[in-house]
Amino acid sequence: MIDSKLLRDALGSFATGVTIVTTSHDGRNIGLTANSFNSVSLDPPLVLWSLAKKSSNIEAFMSVDAFAVHILGADQESLSNRFATPGIDKFEGMKFKKSEGGVPLLQDCAARFECRTAYRYDGGDHIIFVGEVLDLEQSEKEPLLFHRGKYARKTFPGGGGQNRRDLNYLIARAYFMLTDDVRLEASGLGLSQVDHYALSVLMQGGAATVEEVNSILEASGWQWTEDDIQRLVTDGHIELAKDARIALTKAGRETMIGLFAKAKAMEADAQKAFSAEQLDRLRSLLSQLLETLDQHRDNRSVQHLEVMNALQADQDN
Repeated sequence: MIDSKLLRDALGSFATGVTIVTTSHDGRNIGLTANSFNSVSLDPPLVLWSLAKKSSNIEAFMSVDAFAVHILGADQESLSNRFATPGIDKFEGMKFKKSEGGVPLLQDCAARFECRTAYRYDGGDHIIFVGEVLDLEQSEKEPLLFHRGKYARKTFPGGGGQNRRDLNYLIARAYFMLTDDVRLEASGLGLSQVDHYALSVLMQGGAATVEEVNSILEASGWQWTEDDIQRLVTDGHIELAKDARIALTKAGRETMIGLFAKAKAMEADAQKAFSAEQLDRLRSLLSQLLETLDQHRDNRSVQHLEVMNALQADQDN
């Protein structure tokens, strides 16, 4: 049995942004601080966050069909603390407006997403809420970050380093080890690797023709065939439109959301071994490597990898 305090401390190694989620229920304005926020899909635009089942606000969010997620700026630490404090009227004396659906909308945040509740999933001691983004606003504010139980600011240490072992091997092995469980789960759902790639394209960009999908998959060496398509239609993952475009069904989209959640869990688990500073440095060095490689080839050669990671676009930090 894993000790819950040790688990909480270990999970605190993962630096996150800070959000405030708001809604309105039975005439009451409701808001809480949360750092369990992530993007899910670009088309349709989906985001997710989670709330503990024992929260006093769980009934409200289980009942409403709309909420707003506010990504806080680095100057909004006091606002975060306010909405994390139980037993107070968090909106008292605050200036805010309301959406057409009556959801409180806070001002001057780094970004704000107005959402319709699209899905709710049981997540152990939490409920996972997936929202379809109906409207958004963003600014150029630096985000407020949270790490190891306290607020932190984003830093990108400079400098370089040279690894004396084979770089191709290390990067390839890290990638396949990081994604292996996701591929195994996809396989268990009857999806081949090309199926997973193709459905990721549809998840990212919406309905497309087979030619459009294959133009993206081309650099990976994979091609989506008519047999693949018919099998996925039969399995209920995709549907064919009259204009020869292919779209995910509700079941197909839910399958991809589940695989995305698995990928995010694997990513979070891998990052526990690093401090926030180490992760920033790793991202900085990998970005520098990609910029160097991009100078020698066109972007098409890595397009399929970008598709596989499109659902994690918010991790560009």
